[in-house]
Amino acid sequence: MEAINKERVASVVLVQAKVSEDELAVYEAALSYVLDSLDESEIARRFGASIDEIEGMRDDLREIITLHGETAHKPEPIVK
Repeated sequence: MEAINKERVASVVLVQAKVSEDELAVYEAALSYVLDSLDESEIARRFGASIDEIEGMRDDLREIITLHGETAHKPEPIVK
């Protein structure tokens, strides 16, 4: 992972980063594990975020992986 740029917009710090597809898959899996393993109060306590926020982050990662991942651009093999 490589940080490319960092800027503050209002009270939010945005970081532009170069991340490998494998790293994105690990982050998505980690968020899925958190959602499957912890209840709402434990997620809020540990991460300071709601289930909806964590689900949104996970869904964004899934969309990026699906739309831009290498496997999304490989043609399906022809079965004879």
